[in-house]
Amino acid sequence: MQEAHNPYDVVIIGGGPAGLSAALALGRARKRVLLCDAGPRRNQAAARVHNFVTRDGTPPDEFRTVARAQLAAYPTVEVRDVGVDAVTGERGAFRVALGADTAVARRVLLCTGMIDELPPLDGLRELWGHAVFQCPYCHGWEIQDRAWGYLARAGQEAHLVPFALQLRAWTDRVTVFTAGELEVA
Repeated sequence: MQEAHNPYDVVIIGGGPAGLSAALALGRARKRVLLCDAGPRRNQAAARVHNFVTRDGTPPDEFRTVARAQLAAYPTVEVRDVGVDAVTGERGAFRVALGADTAVARRVLLCTGMIDELPPLDGLRELWGHAVFQCPYCHGWEIQDRAWGYLARAGQEAHLVPFALQLRAWTDRVTVFTAGELEVA
């Protein structure tokens, strides 16, 4: 267990692009940082990551490797491949449970990202990340001006039309699929 009299300035939970960027900024500010990364990464099925200056089009594993190598230059940044089981305490005195270990931190930064829960549609998992995408900002440029399908799920009714219209920035051929989960008028 880490000593309470020498806490981290920040424990970052999540080692994706947001967590890595935060660790870099805080390391450059000479803050004592622990970055906890348990995976899995949302973009691991994708061939390339986008929207990161100087790294646009980089394979996800390479992006992560380069980012971690850059963090290694900052002695106040520690990276661990570990999940966080619980966070307790209050501002200025958090206890972060890391399996059998505990870290103490003044602040906790959540950079946990998202996990996509795919509907049980035959063939979808095999196409995920290279023919079926979840983010037009991540993959829209590469497939612009082609016919797109938008899979709308139950609970998305309020966002259906605005999102479908937003997709028109990349293509004017958008088809909405519901997989039988909701009625579209």
